[in-house]
Amino acid sequence: MGLAAKDVHLTKLDDFDRKILTALQENGRLSNIEVAARVGLSHSSCSRRIARLERDGVIVGYRALTNRQKLGLSVRAYCGIVRDADVGWEELAHALADLDGVVSVFAVSGEVDLMLEIVARDMQHYSQVVLQDVFNTRGVKATQSSFVLAEVKSIY
Repeated sequence: MGLAAKDVHLTKLDDFDRKILTALQENGRLSNIEVAARVGLSHSSCSRRIARLERDGVIVGYRALTNRQKLGLSVRAYCGIVRDADVGWEELAHALADLDGVVSVFAVSGEVDLMLEIVARDMQHYSQVVLQDVFNTRGVKATQSSFVLAEVKSIY
């Protein structure tokens, strides 16, 4: 399966569905009973809705959000990649996605072809990831880094 956009059917969401999603985005460990109480539904109705949202692929998983600083990862940056025309974007995206420190890969429009989100221990570690790992990946022509100075909001 490639990285290209998949055939996606839109799921109709009502206000209760949106409230359920908001509650679970704020705290994915809430029990169905707790979610039901927050959104004003019965436990059984809320459980059915959550199961439908999971089955329809609206909810794709649950994970622990981590504090990067407590894990020793104080640098977070977005690294734009200009691709060599001899290498396909999908091949390059998959190769870059396998690198340690790369936590997200996006195909984007604009001056760069791909955007990486990279976390690192410090600037020396970030430099190592970009100068050694990223630049040694076949198909990388140039990079452009932007560093996160402060995270104002992140819900995904």
